[in-house]
Amino acid sequence: MGTLTVAILEPSSDEMRARMEMLCPDLDLRFAASGDPVDFAEVLADARYAVTRGLRFPAEALGDAPNLVLIHQWGTGIDGIPVDAARARGITVARSPGVNAPTVAEATLALMLATLRRLPQVHAALRAGQWEQPDLWREARDLGSATVGLVGMGAIGAEVARRLSGFGCEVIYTRASGPLPDCSLRFVPMEVLLAESDVLSLHLPLTNATRGLMDAGTLARMKPDSVLINTSRGGLVDEVALVAALASGHLSGAGLDVFATEPVSPDNPLLSMPQVVTLPHVAGRTVDNFDRMVSHWANNIRAHAAGRAIDAACLVTG
Repeated sequence: MGTLTVAILEPSSDEMRARMEMLCPDLDLRFAASGDPVDFAEVLADARYAVTRGLRFPAEALGDAPNLVLIHQWGTGIDGIPVDAARARGITVARSPGVNAPTVAEATLALMLATLRRLPQVHAALRAGQWEQPDLWREARDLGSATVGLVGMGAIGAEVARRLSGFGCEVIYTRASGPLPDCSLRFVPMEVLLAESDVLSLHLPLTNATRGLMDAGTLARMKPDSVLINTSRGGLVDEVALVAALASGHLSGAGLDVFATEPVSPDNPLLSMPQVVTLPHVAGRTVDNFDRMVSHWANNIRAHAAGRAIDAACLVTG
């Protein structure tokens, strides 16, 4: 196969680079110093493979990559990759469906628990010297007593449902293509899910059809005092409408790992609302998931270079 030159289009610490190199001793990894187009161009110049993570891969960067044959997403969301432009050039686009699902599912449940139990607020109050929490008895809620609605039932949604089964809560779900065969959970239309869910959790890709799904109208149809959880993509939610729904008291809280614009602006009002638990898009960031993900995209690159077929589930075909 010769040397496989791989451009890593994600700024990485020295420790992260060393771990990737340890996991991929046979690959010539070239790390972009930043998301600047100049740094992208430098590592793409002679790369046959590219791996992109949280940063967008702009279509114009393809002009800096004359030898590129495959772009691999570190994860599943491909909204940051110019898929049509890449395929027009004969470049394969791949991703890692389901690989990070267990890790993201755990973070999703952590957000549910933290939001329902008001854990960040209680933590902050205790550190400020306040032991008594006189309002907690009527503000905090059990996950086990809730109806949890999952919007989307792909790999992550299924892992979330599996973990929720241990809490004893009712889990319902909806998906655009209808109920899953042999699924024991109750499938309901979106309108029913909005009306019945105490916790509504989003597990959808960001597409033209799903962008702004949770707008003012949709949020208004959510069950009063319910909670919104989003570990998918920030663009699924109209943040102005979400702020209004929280400020009015219609929603009692939100747990967010993602934002419409990332990095999120420090003056985004969601960051200062006490009933909102916020994370900086880290639901998939554990050392265990890091190793799984690197091994997965590296194996796909090796397969492609050797002329072996990549699992069809990993290929972006449309």
